[in-house]
Amino acid sequence: MDSIYIIAIIFQVGILIFFLRRSFNAKKQPAKASPSNQEVITPAPDSYEAARMAALHVSAQQLGLQIPASVTKVYGVVMDWDMGGTVLSLIAYINGGANALLSTGATVTGAGADPEVAKQASEFVQVAQDYLNRGVPVSDLGYPPPGTVRFYLLTNKGIFAVQELLSLINDNSSPLLGLFFRGNMVLDEIKASKIAQGQTA
Repeated sequence: MDSIYIIAIIFQVGILIFFLRRSFNAKKQPAKASPSNQEVITPAPDSYEAARMAALHVSAQQLGLQIPASVTKVYGVVMDWDMGGTVLSLIAYINGGANALLSTGATVTGAGADPEVAKQASEFVQVAQDYLNRGVPVSDLGYPPPGTVRFYLLTNKGIFAVQELLSLINDNSSPLLGLFFRGNMVLDEIKASKIAQGQTA
C-alpha cells in the first residue's frame, strides 16, 4: 500500500485545500474568462450543491457545440472525489472550461481562463470518451460513497457514470487509473495557476 499514488493523493489534497481556501477568501472578486473559454457557472451559485448540480446539467448547446445525433459524445466531466467527509468536485468541459468545488463551500471558478488549465481540462474530457463504454446511464446524481471516486460523463445522450474504489487506484489495479490521473493533471494546473496569480497579485 506504499504506492506512489498514495503519496500523490496526500500531497494533492493538502495543496488543493490550501489554494481553495485562498480562493474562498477572495471569492468576491469576479472571475476572468477568455472569449474562447467562457465559463457557464459565472458567477457561481450560492452553495456547493447548487453549483455542482448546475455543472451536471450544462448542455452541449450551452457550450456552443453541435453534436450529430448518430454519435454519443462526451463534452463534460464532473469528478466527485470523496475525501472522508468532504467531497471535491472537479468540473471540466471540452471547450476548456474548468471549476473546482469543495463541499465545505470553497470554490475556484473560471480556472479555464488560464490556457494551460483549459488545455488539460479539454484533454481530460477527450480522454473520458474512451471510458464511456464502462459507464452506465444514470438519473441519480448523488455523491460517491466513502472511499470512492465517481466520474459523471456528460453526453448529448444523457449522463453516464463510472465509479472506482480509491484503494484500487492506490494499488494501481484500477482500469480507471488513467482517467483519475488525467483529472489530477487538471487539478495540478489549477493549483499552479492560482499560486502564480497569488505571486503576481
